Amino acid sequence: MKKRVTMISSIIILMVSFSILNSSFQYVSSDGDEVFFTLVAKVPDGVDNFIDTMMLAKTQFAKIGINVEVIPIWGGNYLFELIAFRNFDLFCLGFTGGGIDPDFTGIYNENGSLNLFGYHTSMDYNETLGTGVNEWYMKEGLQITPPYSEERIQHYWAWEQYLMDEICPMKPMFSKLDFEAIWQNLQRYNLSEGLLQSWGKMNWEGMHVGQLDTTEIVIADYPWSDLSPVFQDDASSIFISQTLMDSLIWFDANQKPWPHLAKNFTYLDNNRIRVVLRENIKWQEPPTGNWDPEYLDAEDVYFTFFIMKYFANKPYLYDYLTKMEIIDKYTIDFYFDGDLDTIEAEPFARSLQTLSSMILPEHFLNQTQLADGITPDINHESWSNFGINAFGTGLFKLDNFSEGIETKLKVFDDCWWLNKSITNDPALNWETRFGNFNGGITKLRVKILKNQAEALGKFESGLIDIIDLDDFDFKRDDYKQNGNFNVFNETAFTMSFIGYNMQENRPHIGSREPCPLNETMTKGLAIRKAMNYAINREEIKNVVYGGERSITYWPIYKKMNNWCNPNIIKYEYNIQKAREYMELAGFVYNTSTVITITQRVNINHGLIVGLVANIIIITIYTINKKEERKKLGRYFISFIFSFSKQIFFKFIIF
Repeated sequence: MKKRVTMISSIIILMVSFSILNSSFQYVSSDGDEVFFTLVAKVPDGVDNFIDTMMLAKTQFAKIGINVEVIPIWGGNYLFELIAFRNFDLFCLGFTGGGIDPDFTGIYNENGSLNLFGYHTSMDYNETLGTGVNEWYMKEGLQITPPYSEERIQHYWAWEQYLMDEICPMKPMFSKLDFEAIWQNLQRYNLSEGLLQSWGKMNWEGMHVGQLDTTEIVIADYPWSDLSPVFQDDASSIFISQTLMDSLIWFDANQKPWPHLAKNFTYLDNNRIRVVLRENIKWQEPPTGNWDPEYLDAEDVYFTFFIMKYFANKPYLYDYLTKMEIIDKYTIDFYFDGDLDTIEAEPFARSLQTLSSMILPEHFLNQTQLADGITPDINHESWSNFGINAFGTGLFKLDNFSEGIETKLKVFDDCWWLNKSITNDPALNWETRFGNFNGGITKLRVKILKNQAEALGKFESGLIDIIDLDDFDFKRDDYKQNGNFNVFNETAFTMSFIGYNMQENRPHIGSREPCPLNETMTKGLAIRKAMNYAINREEIKNVVYGGERSITYWPIYKKMNNWCNPNIIKYEYNIQKAREYMELAGFVYNTSTVITITQRVNINHGLIVGLVANIIIITIYTINKKEERKKLGRYFISFIFSFSKQIFFKFIIF
């Protein structure tokens, strides 16, 4: 009787031990369609197939036990909805625009107006830095000069990796592709470099249907409105002006800055750039009056940036240019301050971007001044004349303009682009970059169109030579199969992404609690990483966009080339890895059960297993019969093995 009581007591103790362990779990029966929790996704309706993207991503998230409620929002209210209420877990958005500099302040920093991700420095606060690590990376990047140095490139590579690996605010998705078609007999046109930089390399081989002249290229565009860089704000006007005028700095397709009208530029310190101009750069003749030949000098440059800073329709682009000083006829110093709120001047990383403005002819536009004798009188007739008859130092000059019909330009024979005594400067690498201009093409005709459908008809008739196919996806395959045409595409300055709301009040995706079994990572980060691995970009690209997108991995534009870390964490589709991160966050998968760790319990698992084993041994040896002892011993040894494998090791491994 005593021995039976001992055995029963031991079994009771064993059962109590199971109860202690099981209190840390929820057991949910599962047939493979288990749902751990539901997230809310707000998506703009009617914008770039974002709803289709999120609906397909929803099916992919379901594979790791995450349900997504997709709520369409009218596109006009979308940003307001996200910024004002923040009551979402996921969102879909795209950025577009220039991408010369990798500084995305305003988007990924704590106080950025477009910080829709809810990044806060408390997420990665570093005592030594006195701020969040991500915040430090972004601010420090603005302090490094020269801005296109290897040091700064490496800094932004490190920031990109840190942001995507340690913060993970998004899943980068796609960049759009720009498409163009040309008649196949036009040789050596390069879409990435553009028409202007391709000009000196191109030539015609024979004539295509509808072609009248092998010394010209005919394109089509919408009407331009103002050829003065000071007041223009449409792409058609900017294109014409860029054919007529030059800038101090030229950015190639890979975003590398080259001296252009500037013979060289030097950072004298973190805030001052000295620009030395090329000599013998001739201005085209003004449209009115009798003028002696004029050549570029420092007065033109000073005048240009004075006007752009105080009179242009986008003066904020020049806010950080604080001072200019003419040193001599061909030398000028520019002073910048990257933080106007501090007493001491700070470096300004986008200084070269500022200096890429088109240079204006001071001798023509500064004929009269206001009463102070200094400020140019922009109401003088020369300004209105310049708006429709602009000229500069560029490759082309205006030949003729017929309103509503076409703009004709011709190569400026005295342009420095054609002067080998200037372009043989090794710092220019001119012939490799711009060609030798021996192709015999000397005229550019821009037909003015009412709509793109009109352009398509004229292209197929041979009346224009190059066409933008962005709006004609149904024609791309036809043209690719047609031997008369060549179709090109390149990555555009766009990026789309699925963003995560990391604010702490989002219970799962923004959770700051440590993972139950890995205290170095928060649950929110583990869940975001799991979702990144669960998204199959290739499937979305093919199903939603018909394959016509370029997959991107970076928090900046893919087209920024050298600024994109080649070794960044890519989050390629990997459902197994996604599940591993979910398990790190406390959501454990099993073939028959799903175990959700709902609380962290500090248990010495080795001690418990040892205790259970000792109880079993004591129980076995209180039994008198030898055969019963052996039978019970085999049973409990098997149990201990099963128990250790299914419970103990789950805590250790996951």
